[in-house]
Amino acid sequence: MRTQLTSTRPAVLVLDMQSVFIGADGPFDNPAVVGAVNTFLPRARSAGLPVIVSCYTLRDDLSDAGLLAGQPFIEDMRRGAARAAVDPRVEVADSDLVCHHNRPSAFFRSDLEHVLKTLGSRAIILTGVSINNAVSSTARDAFARDIPAVVVKECVAPAPWEEHVDLYLSIVDTWGAEVAGADEVLTAVN
Repeated sequence: MRTQLTSTRPAVLVLDMQSVFIGADGPFDNPAVVGAVNTFLPRARSAGLPVIVSCYTLRDDLSDAGLLAGQPFIEDMRRGAARAAVDPRVEVADSDLVCHHNRPSAFFRSDLEHVLKTLGSRAIILTGVSINNAVSSTARDAFARDIPAVVVKECVAPAPWEEHVDLYLSIVDTWGAEVAGADEVLTAVN
């Protein structure tokens, strides 16, 4: 791997794995990525990596909806909405931390940087949805903050309309984060 993970105490970031997005009737329903994330997370925790679940939510009054205002799914993105919660198929541990962001990047208007600093994490490992939106936005924002990022290939999924997955991953791998397989990432942290 190009990215140094042994001395950075990376945190695993689980992006937007909420019912509104990946639930059975959500636009990103993808049982394979849920299974891959559920396989990866216990192994990461066993390796001593902290896990942060980052949810794309909006204020309950939707005053921060911006260009999302009027979209059919907007009510379900309110922080207090049941479907804004992490999908119950995702196996979250009591030790996992939760952050919220209100635009595609997990760094945008969130306390993620503070949480990473508090954990002593100087790198992130990205999982979740969607590759061309939240994953790539977060990777680019990490790059802008000089925070190394690695995307776990098996643990990310595209939106259904994102047909060029290999191209998206290639762009992320060139401009922001290294893309690697789960086994390679876990070997690199030990």
